[in-house]
Amino acid sequence: MSGQIITSRPDAGDYEERDSMDTFEIGGFREAVVIVTQIEPHLAAWLEVGGWELRHHGAVDAAILAAWGCPGVEAQEWLVAHPQCDTGLVRLVRLADAGERPQIRSDDQCWDTGGIFDLNVRVLAVDEKAAALRRQGWHGASPPIQWDFGVVNVKEWLAKGPDNLRLAVIERVAPPLQGFEHLRDFSQVFNSSQIVCDMERALAFYCGVLGFQNTYQYQAAAFPAGANVFGLPAEAAAQAGLHINIVHPQGKMEGSIELVTLPGAQGLDLSADARPPNTGMAVLRFPVHGMAAFERHLRHAGVAPAFTRRLAQLAPYGEVELIGLRAPDGAWLEFYAAQ
Repeated sequence: MSGQIITSRPDAGDYEERDSMDTFEIGGFREAVVIVTQIEPHLAAWLEVGGWELRHHGAVDAAILAAWGCPGVEAQEWLVAHPQCDTGLVRLVRLADAGERPQIRSDDQCWDTGGIFDLNVRVLAVDEKAAALRRQGWHGASPPIQWDFGVVNVKEWLAKGPDNLRLAVIERVAPPLQGFEHLRDFSQVFNSSQIVCDMERALAFYCGVLGFQNTYQYQAAAFPAGANVFGLPAEAAAQAGLHINIVHPQGKMEGSIELVTLPGAQGLDLSADARPPNTGMAVLRFPVHGMAAFERHLRHAGVAPAFTRRLAQLAPYGEVELIGLRAPDGAWLEFYAAQ
């Protein structure tokens, strides 16, 4: 079938063979790109509080900057990661003219739609990490809140830091967390949320066009009484619902996208500035096998790319083919294939 999406990696076959079959495979996002005005506060959060390490520092390739619409601008990047993980990385980018750029989701509330809302990390003790981040100038929509997220119970803090970067800092309460034996400070980034204005439209894009699996659904007609993680006032929370769908190419919670609507509490649409090279939470990058087939599939689906396929240098992967898309609510997504 033309544009068939493979949701489990083939045991054999190289890129050329998969392209000739007109098939492609997308993985969960491997890294998030944050465009910063100053690098020091971001490194302090990830390296000192989060216990991560610096994997790479160097110049951003001119081909990537051109794809973002800023040819000729110089930029530096710092790639940070959990010491034991090769997924869920964060690439911090500082453009020479970063201070002149608009900010993504500027002056936002948690219920405002548009762009990439947050990055999710797991911790062992959320109160401890909240105190450490507050000392670095971060602040929350509310204090850490314990709540039932469907089949799991978590204690979560939605924290905002420099350049409007927001982290969901999450401690699992019950049932016991599996697969995170390496957890000491911050885990790798395992999930990223988007506040969307139309859930069906967002699902049509991620599941209908990109072929992601809808791996988790949660709906509540109203928030429970008391404080809530989004910081909604009590009267508004009593009239607001919460709908969540978590999507991933293979149905995992590893590089997944969490789509969120708050019926009855929808705020401003902040999608217009939600793109690089504006500062803040700018990009999610997904590995893809079979780039030519993926590009043909997008064309047949009538999806116009944010930028067309091009070659770029992207450390530590080397030379990659790269293509960009914008989700319906403005989130900027990039798909790369290593050569």
